[in-house]
Amino acid sequence: MRMFYVLAYFALEIGAFVAMAHFLGIGWAVLITLGAVVAGFVLLQQQGRKVFAELRRASRNEVDPRGPLTDTALLALSSLLLVIPGIVSTLVGVVLLIPPVRRMMRPVVAAAGARRFAASMDRAGLYASGMYVRGGTVIDGTVVDDDGTVVSSPSPTTIVGRELPRGH
Repeated sequence: MRMFYVLAYFALEIGAFVAMAHFLGIGWAVLITLGAVVAGFVLLQQQGRKVFAELRRASRNEVDPRGPLTDTALLALSSLLLVIPGIVSTLVGVVLLIPPVRRMMRPVVAAAGARRFAASMDRAGLYASGMYVRGGTVIDGTVVDDDGTVVSSPSPTTIVGRELPRGH
């Protein structure tokens, strides 16, 4: 499924560039693409200063840290999109740099971050307890010690009737 998204992205980028080259000419298409990248980097530098100033204020407990933290995540995403060549990715990266758009995206980023953090902590606890078996062979059965004592353990794939989280 991920390969489908990658191929769809490439098709979208190539289609956008071909359409721009068809309507404006190849020279203008290349110039606009490079200009968008340069404009994106200038905007990234400007917005990056503001976001990191807000992070400093949050570290001193002057403002609520949730806004600057989600803005930092969105800034990192927009930086990645600006570095990837292509007019569509550059346009999306520039749009993510606009403060009202970042403000609208904050709940989405916070929810995604909380979900991934909870899954990571859940897996980390399972790794530490030895209950999470990854890539090994699991054989259902009864374990008997040398002295004849029957030892039962929960199945390594479930804990208290709950399926273990799977990382993506």
